[in-house]
Amino acid sequence: MPSDIRNSVLLSTFYNGKKKMKVIFHKGNIVWDNEKPPSEQYTLPVENIISIQHNYLRSTHPSENRQVDPNCFTIHYSERGKYAKWVYKNISFKHPDALQISSWVKTLQSHLQNLRKRPKHLLLFVNPFGGKRNAMQIYEKYGKHLFNIAGIEVTVNVSQRKDQIKDYIVNHNLDMFDSVACVGGDGTLSELFNGLVLRECRMRGVDADDINQNLPKPKIPVGIIPGGSTDTIAYCIHGTTDPTTAVLHIIFGDSLGLDLVSVYDEHNLLHLYASVLSYGYLGDVAYHSDQYRWMGPRRYDYSGFKKLVRNKGYQGEIAIYTESAGIEELICTENCEKCEISKKRNCDKLGCKWQTLSGKFFMVSGANISCACSRSPKGIAPYSHLGDGTVHLVLVKHTSILNNLRLLLRLSSADSSVEDLPFVETFSAREFCFRAIEGHSRWNCDGEIQHQTNIRCKV
Repeated sequence: MPSDIRNSVLLSTFYNGKKKMKVIFHKGNIVWDNEKPPSEQYTLPVENIISIQHNYLRSTHPSENRQVDPNCFTIHYSERGKYAKWVYKNISFKHPDALQISSWVKTLQSHLQNLRKRPKHLLLFVNPFGGKRNAMQIYEKYGKHLFNIAGIEVTVNVSQRKDQIKDYIVNHNLDMFDSVACVGGDGTLSELFNGLVLRECRMRGVDADDINQNLPKPKIPVGIIPGGSTDTIAYCIHGTTDPTTAVLHIIFGDSLGLDLVSVYDEHNLLHLYASVLSYGYLGDVAYHSDQYRWMGPRRYDYSGFKKLVRNKGYQGEIAIYTESAGIEELICTENCEKCEISKKRNCDKLGCKWQTLSGKFFMVSGANISCACSRSPKGIAPYSHLGDGTVHLVLVKHTSILNNLRLLLRLSSADSSVEDLPFVETFSAREFCFRAIEGHSRWNCDGEIQHQTNIRCKV
């Protein structure tokens, strides 16, 4: 950015409706007040501005073309509200001198143009079959208008079948897009990043089925606008499932690192996941609830109750590649220090050792994130981090129905976690392998069913 633009200072007195307001722009912040004491001042960082637009004069006849009002402009912006939500706002300023308006608009637009991380061309996938089947309505209500205000050109692709998003990503040219996103649940996002990783493997000549190969990172940023049943990934990334918040993060180009876990059988890469891979109880619930899709999200409650009453256990053996005996009780937060340290270490495996456990399990879960959501405020793995290079294994031994109820009550509680229950063991691992010994369940992988029982997973 040229130094004269970067160091520019603007000071004017505008009208907002009938209110007279003194407005100053200096060092990347716009400050205005109502000519009252300083406590009434509002500071808006330029990074929180969506766009600066001239207003239009009211047309006297519908057939007339709209004309720019030279004496008025609007700042479209967002501010952080309660519970990690971001809200959209706007404010209009009038001035009798058109040159004052022109100077403000040009200066602020120059600052916005130099925020390089913001997308200009977005490829957006909409899954109309996920969750409450209202993904298109979510886009129309929360996304379309804001993307238009931000000047982002959006190409909408509506999926009609399973794996269509993944197939599109792998086989189509994405050079014209600088960001991809989706409206849907965890399964929709899973299709998106699975396609991106497989696409990157093909472009770089990497054999995705070779577990000894390091899978390449996609370079294009990925966004998620929640529209599923639980929206666990969106909740853990944004701290909320509010669609407006998600749209604003995409507009501003906000990004963070998110680990993925690759799942293999004896020969092939089966899937990559971002939230949780679960065997036993949650695997059974995911598999059997599919026949009750007409019930919507309540199908999980119905199927879950049936499986809880049956209280089936599965004999198995699990090998864990870990570098520590316990889990550090540190919650992943914004600008997480642990994730930053792990990123600089590049997730090396020095000091890791294999250890093997066997027994009868009610549930085995490999959580890549905390898996917190509105139904489970702390999640199944409250101390799991978005980008620390490890997966948190939660092993629930087969026990009584009463203990299973204690487990589910803990999962739904905002004040306690499952980790201190005597029949639950937790581990932080870089890799793990599972082998079924007696009885066979299925794996629930980001909401999708994996029928292969014996698997190996690698962060």
